[in-house]
Amino acid sequence: MDDRRSRFEAVYRQTYEQILGYALRRCDSPEDAADVVAETFAVAWRRADALPPGGEARLWLYGVAGNVLANHRRGVARHRLRSVELDTDVADLYSSLPEGRLPRR
Repeated sequence: MDDRRSRFEAVYRQTYEQILGYALRRCDSPEDAADVVAETFAVAWRRADALPPGGEARLWLYGVAGNVLANHRRGVARHRLRSVELDTDVADLYSSLPEGRLPRR
C-alpha cells in the first residue's frame, strides 16, 4: 500500500464521524449530508498531497466541507428557481386555454 493511500485512510478513519456530524447539522436531509461528506472526501483524495499533517487535516476537511456545502446550497437554490419558473410557465399555459385545459393530441 502506498504512503498516499495509507495517509488518506488514516485521516478518513480519524475524521469521518466529525465531518459527517458537521454535514448533518447543516443539511436538510441525511442523504444531502451523505453527498456532502462523499464529495468532501473525494476532494481530499484528489488533493491528498495537499492534506496537512495531524490535527490540521481535520480543520482542512472542515474548510473543504464548507465549500462543498456552499456549492450544494447553490445547486439547491438553482433547482428551486427552475422549478418556480417551470410552475409559472405551466400556469401561464393553462390560463391561456379555454377552461384551463390542454388540448388532447
